[in-house]
Amino acid sequence: MSLSTYNKPSSILAFVARRVRQDLQFSRIFLVDFAASASYAATTLILLGLAGPTEGGAGALIAAGLGWILFFVLKILLVVYLEKSGGDAREFVGSETLVTSGVYAFSRNPVYVMSLFQSLCWSLGLVGLGLSGHPYRCLALLAAPTLLYGHWWGMDRLIVPHEEAALRAKHSEAFAAYCARVNRWFGRRG
Repeated sequence: MSLSTYNKPSSILAFVARRVRQDLQFSRIFLVDFAASASYAATTLILLGLAGPTEGGAGALIAAGLGWILFFVLKILLVVYLEKSGGDAREFVGSETLVTSGVYAFSRNPVYVMSLFQSLCWSLGLVGLGLSGHPYRCLALLAAPTLLYGHWWGMDRLIVPHEEAALRAKHSEAFAAYCARVNRWFGRRG
């Protein structure tokens, strides 16, 4: 079925909704990423609403935003690489192939590492806002590490163990050998 077969806006919306449900059912990590991004956005908007940014603070937020976009693009490229290598980022499907090559030879969770780098960028933007003389700098400086830690905690404690259990169940010996060679976040072992 192609988009051209639909001529009503409601049919187009139904087509898009069906494709989103079918193709973009990724794991719960995207909910954790969304919660982290929403928390950062709300914090930033609250701080900017309380008192606008100084010139240096605006520059820090712009630089952080550009870094966030860069890591978002890298995250998408990693998902594409995973899928082209036989893996699948969608939780409801489960990977038929355990991908251990390329960047996966150095991190069992490179997409999540990119998510943490996104949070780090936003945290650095909040730090820059706080160090620029913003009247509520204490809030910005407190929020930066708190939100970064919260995002890491959500992934490390709520998401990754669940996904590792699924991989262990599907690829028991291969996954155990992979875990013995590659750290959860970054680096090779022994």
